[in-house]
Amino acid sequence: MDVALLDELVPLFDPTAVPRVLGRAAALSRGYNPNMITHRLATGQWRRILPRTYLTVDTLTWNDRLTAALTFAGPGALLSGAAALAEEGLASVQRPSKVLVLVTVSTRVRSTAWVRIRATRRLPQRALLPGAARVPLSRAVADVALERHRLDDVRALVSEAVRRNLCTPDELADELECGPRNGSAHLRDTLDEVTAGAWSAPEARAARVLRRAGVPPFEQNARIDLPGGRYLVVDFLWRRLRAVLEIDSIAYHSDPPDRDATDERHLVLETLGYSVIHRTPYVVEKRADEFACGIAAWLSARAVDLGC
Repeated sequence: MDVALLDELVPLFDPTAVPRVLGRAAALSRGYNPNMITHRLATGQWRRILPRTYLTVDTLTWNDRLTAALTFAGPGALLSGAAALAEEGLASVQRPSKVLVLVTVSTRVRSTAWVRIRATRRLPQRALLPGAARVPLSRAVADVALERHRLDDVRALVSEAVRRNLCTPDELADELECGPRNGSAHLRDTLDEVTAGAWSAPEARAARVLRRAGVPPFEQNARIDLPGGRYLVVDFLWRRLRAVLEIDSIAYHSDPPDRDATDERHLVLETLGYSVIHRTPYVVEKRADEFACGIAAWLSARAVDLGC
């Protein structure tokens, strides 16, 4: 069987069965004496995967790794960082090679193998979420953000987490204020951008470039009402000028259906009297000055056309 499929299976509960992952203390409490544990390890019935932590089945799954990390860390330990977010479907987060586990400062356990132990005075209550014990998602997002060195990587993470309602800007702001200062600049800047309306890293960068260039104020992710009660949300809107800027990333505009939907939006807006232009994240990043000058010139021409 594909190992990945094992992570999707929900095992039937059997109170008498030996858990897939078993700590030494739990094994002793179940009646396994030290000689019995040694025998099972020597004969391959069990496998030591972390100090004092054993796998009692053949295949180590992702969920087993999480359980093992928590078992090794001890009572009250919580997953954080990418390990706590990996199953939330975020494009910007993958299953990490090392699992981050938070413990209290009084816990006498240290990082080993693929487990990173971090002692903290701010160990939160366990999140009311299914699966392995983990911190609230806002804490997990903040912990990942503080370890990312590129501003765009932090933008992508935070904007996606907020857009998916995994956490709110206020919750992240609380984590920022209570957490470490070192490495927090990107998270602080990103929160300012998200609060101002950015829904993605390319949008956040575009907004910063435009503001820095002195382009007239704009709305981000602004709603435009359509006849019949429908509406569209556009990336950037200069409402008085009826001018719309869309940042078209490859990820969401390369497939034919996505391209058709973009073209349809463009047609609807133009029909209603809006001037609509499209730019790519590449232009915003690699030719920022040209991008800003082009937008400024377009808006000036639009003002002349409308007699504003």
